[in-house]
Amino acid sequence: MIWTLVIIFLAIVVIMSLNNSGQIPWGDKMRRLNAGVTRQAEWMAPDSVVQRVRAHYLEAVNWLHESALLSWAQQWSSASDYLGGTYLKRYRNLLLTQRDGKTIQFSGVLRADHIVEARTFSENGAACLIVDQQSQRRMATYNRRTQERLHTQDLGDGAVVYGMLYDARDGRWKIGSLVQELPLGWRSRPIIQEALLPGAIGVMTECRRQSHL
Repeated sequence: MIWTLVIIFLAIVVIMSLNNSGQIPWGDKMRRLNAGVTRQAEWMAPDSVVQRVRAHYLEAVNWLHESALLSWAQQWSSASDYLGGTYLKRYRNLLLTQRDGKTIQFSGVLRADHIVEARTFSENGAACLIVDQQSQRRMATYNRRTQERLHTQDLGDGAVVYGMLYDARDGRWKIGSLVQELPLGWRSRPIIQEALLPGAIGVMTECRRQSHL
């Protein structure tokens, strides 16, 4: 059942990625890892592509932090540079809610050190997963009007999985979905693909150290 969800997820994000783009340049350079091994077989892109996925993911995370207190128009216009798929749709829906007068008074900024791993690419290389292992996580709450920090809470370590989509038109990878938060001991368990998104746009993240596996 889990692997069926994985296949369905990858099929959906590949279709979404290709709707507005052409052929993936590295599509014929994909390699199969652990072929024939149950729950371990996966497609992997060339190292240069893997590095770009990581870099673009961290840029998107930094943008989510830096844009937290920007105007509605600024957030709307630049969101598509870093987000895609269901993540962008949800983000803009929340922005519309704010515009309609239901403004969020406080913003939570999650600061952490990041170790980022790109894995489980689609066969043509147009989509993949990012596993973001976060350490020293602290949630800082700000007053959006005054930008004053009101409170900081230690959240401990954690790991989160995102779905990434390649947009050939813009020539960059974008966060397409929040898949799941991983439990302790997650490396011994398969990753479950689910379309989950944060409940409030006011929760943002910041990269403090760009460490990679």
